[in-house]
Amino acid sequence: MGNMSRPNNEVYLFLKCIMQQVTDIQQFWFAARVRHSQEFAVRDTLLKFDIICYVPTHIVVRELKYRRVQVEVPVISNLIFVYATKERACAAANDFGIPLYYMQDASTHAMLVIPDKQMDDFRFVMEHGADEVTIDDAAMVAGDKVLVMKGDFSGVRGEMVRISSHTHVLIRIPQILSAVVRVPKSYLKIEK
Repeated sequence: MGNMSRPNNEVYLFLKCIMQQVTDIQQFWFAARVRHSQEFAVRDTLLKFDIICYVPTHIVVRELKYRRVQVEVPVISNLIFVYATKERACAAANDFGIPLYYMQDASTHAMLVIPDKQMDDFRFVMEHGADEVTIDDAAMVAGDKVLVMKGDFSGVRGEMVRISSHTHVLIRIPQILSAVVRVPKSYLKIEK
């Protein structure tokens, strides 16, 4: 028995080493908090270091003394998404001095990783229907899992919710936020 456990242990260590190398080069989406009104400054600094990031924004009209001005503002205050390897994401905050505070997964206490599909769906909804999206960072009751089959949001997966007797699709980024977009019920297919 002792001889059989030794090769398995070596195989385990080899696979662990390979997996570590893969995660060292694999990029993930991380969520980070920034100081008040620093979303754009942090975004610009990250881009200078060739680190991909995303700040969901929308245009609002502000009235100045004698005129109206359209201004781009963040949809979610103090939040930015960073796409990088874990090592590069940590270096942005620790070595480059960028004021980022990565969110932690509540169960593992590691940096919170957002799956690519959830981030892609969230970005798609924000870029194509920002006027119809309601952001909610509070916990919501989960509904049926759905896939949008047609319309502008075709291919988006989320949860079906009812708000004011209308059907909406909830796209959830766990432990951070939820985005809700109105979609006709006939466009949805329940997934199991």
